Amino acid sequence: MTIRAQSTIAPGSAQQLLFVKRAADMTVATDQSFTKVGSFTTYVPLNIVANRVSGAFGTACAGGIYSAAAKGGAAIVAAGQSWAALTGANTAVSATIAATAASFTATPILSLTTGNTGAPTADVFVFGVVVD
Repeated sequence: MTIRAQSTIAPGSAQQLLFVKRAADMTVATDQSFTKVGSFTTYVPLNIVANRVSGAFGTACAGGIYSAAAKGGAAIVAAGQSWAALTGANTAVSATIAATAASFTATPILSLTTGNTGAPTADVFVFGVVVD
């Protein structure tokens, strides 16, 4: 049996980690770009998970993930997505994908609508399939 590195998995063959945003600031409503993992052009996002890393949690926070800056392009995750469950150590939120059956080439951007009043940070992971 041969095991391949993530960046060499054949397009569309398996769900894999596509993008990551480490230590996303969950207090700001400005754009926060993800970092691409691997070498690909077109992808379909299937699962997005945020894991709380540090900081206190104040009021609820919400926001989306978009295909363009300034909450532009397509909403991969809708603006109303709540990240409020990121309240304690090792808590996570699985976001609802708004853009089902859509493929993208742009790097996703996290942009909160309502920032948290505490100072939490979270690692956010975008999983999906490569289609190019």
